[in-house]
Amino acid sequence: MAEFSLYLPEGVAGIMGSVDDQGILTFVIQARPESPIRGTELFDLMMRAFGNRVQAVLGVWRRGSEGSPSVNLDRVNERTAEGVPLRAAVEQTWTHSRAARWGFTKVVRVDAVGTPGNFTKIDVLFGKVEVPQ
Repeated sequence: MAEFSLYLPEGVAGIMGSVDDQGILTFVIQARPESPIRGTELFDLMMRAFGNRVQAVLGVWRRGSEGSPSVNLDRVNERTAEGVPLRAAVEQTWTHSRAARWGFTKVVRVDAVGTPGNFTKIDVLFGKVEVPQ
């Protein structure tokens, strides 16, 4: 297993990620509005550090312990409440757009708890689309 972490002082931003033996990246990220570095920059730093060890990106979307927002979970709930199918809503999230920039565009698996507009937990695996030779 490989690990990466980067934290800014006073908790304004940080990222922690790990890649398991199968190449699945799991990470947690925070970047407050007052942070001098954006979440996208943190994600890119982590991806560069792991390099080709990453074979898939696992999104584990939950609210914080105090009920704090989850950008991805909130986006999926917003879109599915409007009638967008779950997989299509997942493709409109922050994590999907960041992972897609690194080639992980395919929604391989979605495990969700709850109902459209009211999901409480979502795990989603993003992989690379295989191009026929």
